[in-house]
Amino acid sequence: MGERDLSALAARRATLRVLPGGAPPAAPHAAGATTTVRVYVLGTDALARGGIRALLDGRPAIHVVGDGEPGQTCPDDIATAGPDVVLAHGTPNPGTLPPDCRLLTIGGPEPAAVPGPAHSRLPGTVTAAQLASAVVLTAAGYTVAARSDGPSPATAPGTGPAAPVISDVGPEQLTDRERQVLGLLAHGLTNTEIAGSLTLSEHTVKTHVQNLLGKLRLRNRVQAVVYAFEAGLRRPLSPSP
Repeated sequence: MGERDLSALAARRATLRVLPGGAPPAAPHAAGATTTVRVYVLGTDALARGGIRALLDGRPAIHVVGDGEPGQTCPDDIATAGPDVVLAHGTPNPGTLPPDCRLLTIGGPEPAAVPGPAHSRLPGTVTAAQLASAVVLTAAGYTVAARSDGPSPATAPGTGPAAPVISDVGPEQLTDRERQVLGLLAHGLTNTEIAGSLTLSEHTVKTHVQNLLGKLRLRNRVQAVVYAFEAGLRRPLSPSP
């Protein structure tokens, strides 16, 4: 994928789903509000790797710790960087990953079997916001995939979304505005971007984020994104004018 394809990521949308199973939902490193997900970008195309890094730069709770090509030294390079997630673009064999590292692939052929938890997989049409959300969810122990044409196995017909398990507090405890903020946060938007979308001040958005974290008894934005997916609060973004 070259520069033209990368620029199309922000313009084309894919519907994603979170699959059941996997590790219990827990924020990586279980630190505090400053917890970040460490990401290593893997791919054969240097321009594509640079583009993916550019898409993730500035996203809350995400820090790109390195990038490189698949090869003999790749496992050692990844181990040295110590990522929570390896983000592999168009490569069928990322190699052996460290025990606590998860795999998220974008486009390309189906990866070879990788020891450890099931990996997440995104289409090449994923948007920057969807990519950021998928990175956070993958690090938290969820498996993310493009939605198929059939019904999601996570929800039986007519039963509605599964109840959130990361918090025992229901979304009805939030105000309408807090639910709006949480939905946009789950798309990977920064406080500044949320403020622009809702025509609020950045300080007001920060207050809403802190309030909703407190009401839901969540530690940080990583858990808030997971909660939004579990509770069905992540809604499609309105198309840009």
